[in-house]
Amino acid sequence: MALSTKSKAAICTLLALTAGKATCTLIKMKREAAKILKNKTKHGGRLVANAFKAYGITHVFTLTGGHISPILVECDRAGIKVIDTRHEVTAVYAADAMARLTGKCGIALVTSGPGLTNTITAVENAHLAESPLLLISGAAPLVQHKRGALQDIDHAGLMKTVCKYSKKVFTVRDIVPEIKKAMKIALSGVPGPVFLEIPYDVLYSYDHVKNALVPSPTRVSFPMGNIGLWKREYQLYNIFHKAWNNKYSYDDFNDKYYAPLKPCIPMYSRCQFKKAERLIAEAKKPILVLGSQVMLPPISPDDFKEAVLKLNMPTFMSGMARGLLSDKDSEQTNKNIQFRFVRKLALKEADLIIIAGLPVDFRMSFGRGLNQKAKIIAINRSNETLNMNSDIYWKPTLKVHSDGASFLTALSKSEKVTSREFNLEFNTQLRKAELEEKQKLTKKVNNAQNVESYGKVNPLVFLSKLNEKIEQVRARDNKDIIIVADGGDFIGTAAKFFWPTKPLQWLDPGLFGTLGVGGGFALGAKLVANENNRDTDVWLLYGDGTAGYSIAEVDTFVRHKLQVNICIGNDACWTQVCRQQKPLFDGSDVACPLEERHYEVVGAGYGGKGYLIGACKPEEGEEEDKKNEETNFTKYVIEQKLTEFFDMKSQYAQRPIIMNVMIDGGSIEKFRKTAKYI
Repeated sequence: MALSTKSKAAICTLLALTAGKATCTLIKMKREAAKILKNKTKHGGRLVANAFKAYGITHVFTLTGGHISPILVECDRAGIKVIDTRHEVTAVYAADAMARLTGKCGIALVTSGPGLTNTITAVENAHLAESPLLLISGAAPLVQHKRGALQDIDHAGLMKTVCKYSKKVFTVRDIVPEIKKAMKIALSGVPGPVFLEIPYDVLYSYDHVKNALVPSPTRVSFPMGNIGLWKREYQLYNIFHKAWNNKYSYDDFNDKYYAPLKPCIPMYSRCQFKKAERLIAEAKKPILVLGSQVMLPPISPDDFKEAVLKLNMPTFMSGMARGLLSDKDSEQTNKNIQFRFVRKLALKEADLIIIAGLPVDFRMSFGRGLNQKAKIIAINRSNETLNMNSDIYWKPTLKVHSDGASFLTALSKSEKVTSREFNLEFNTQLRKAELEEKQKLTKKVNNAQNVESYGKVNPLVFLSKLNEKIEQVRARDNKDIIIVADGGDFIGTAAKFFWPTKPLQWLDPGLFGTLGVGGGFALGAKLVANENNRDTDVWLLYGDGTAGYSIAEVDTFVRHKLQVNICIGNDACWTQVCRQQKPLFDGSDVACPLEERHYEVVGAGYGGKGYLIGACKPEEGEEEDKKNEETNFTKYVIEQKLTEFFDMKSQYAQRPIIMNVMIDGGSIEKFRKTAKYI
């Protein structure tokens, strides 16, 4: 069909406009080309490092890869410590730990493709633990996108489901704005992980990219045959367009261009404050339940501790809030308000329950255990969490969408709150029940001490004695102690004995229940302690199953001269699963048993120092360890072994020490069947 004159005219006009626009773009490209060539050795890695310095970042964690080399090199030159690990997932766990302990955004850098996919479990763990971190991965060059380049996948799309924000950076000029935006999102509201995908040609210099990725092409005489080449040249031009200008300094991170954006933190209203004030003033049997959120900035842990002591009501702590109070602090102020073992009783008897920074999830029995007649004040940074399970088992009297520590600190300054009188009989009832639970635990340990244990170590006796030894060192040397918990039954039992005496001295996976966090968490914890010049012992408690996930990070501790004290409870089984599986499936323990292994030798192979307590099954061709097999591991023998371990620890101050403890799995199984969870 022939075109009309009007149609022909319209097409000609469109072609002319397109040609005009293309000509204009080419003219701009030529003008900009001189500026790009003048700065052809500058690269995006320096901009990333400058942004990190502006945010006060002191450490980044990585497993190296060519896609991210510009960032790693510039971070090192800028004085940011680059900590390289043996697995990408450890890098993210370490960044997570540093974020939890400092309140700053943790940083992990990984290469593209499998370098990124290896991190997904750790990122989701941080997501559910509400931990702010920025993960950056490299990516295939933009100029080779959909041309068969190595690891050319949609990284940002992959990470959307586990991050608060996930974005691909397409140009050099967008690097700093995207980092600032991402870190603001990570720290705002409910903190969490964010992700940026930065392609190879956005990070490297124009000179390198032009020569390595866009070499001089073979042109043809027919103009339309060169469209693909023109497109790639324009794409390269766009990557570096407006990258280098006089509006900011390439060399000085103090330039306002890099200045951090202030995070948005939800805060309570005056009306909510007044209602909470009234509810507390009217209460006779209030309790306070604290979760990890209350340890977040802007309120410091020390200031918040003083606020909780002023509120003066029975207090239960979980997650990162463990250690906010200690028995010592409470006794010195005549306010013995910390409780550990009787939360279930307190939730049933209280007439006012304040839940701050903690979701009413499975850890709170979904709300089933709350006194139905009690008034409930729920405080959380997440509106969604405030309503969790409130349609089934519980109803909050007052919902406060706010930072919990800020709200409770303000209430602690109210005369109406601090001058009210509570029911002393209620506090006495809880204290009596608490002491009874402690006495039951002591009785179980004493009974265990009276049972002969040849070749194997009773876990209750061992954990009791290890805790005593650690407390002696804490008191004698004025040391801080950080406990990293990574395991199942052995760690669940250890939690009965170990309790931090200061804020931010307990690290466990959190809501996701992830196994394998230990190596990364211990790495981050030790580096934070060193940065703050604190004399701190970091203890990593493993089950033998979980040790397999990250024991290779002993090599990382050695290379970075970090002493981490590693204790492996070795019962040659996934006991927690086995204990539940066997009664349900006619005694089947399929997939549960492990073999006794010399993990102290494995640790020594990575450069640490190993120590064995108990008899371990010999490998094929090795002689039996008759001395340990014939040893009755009484409390006195355990004390002697621990003394030897601590002597070794003193001798090798910058080396990780691995203690492989051959425990009696039957004893721990019996204990866990009867023990109440904290």
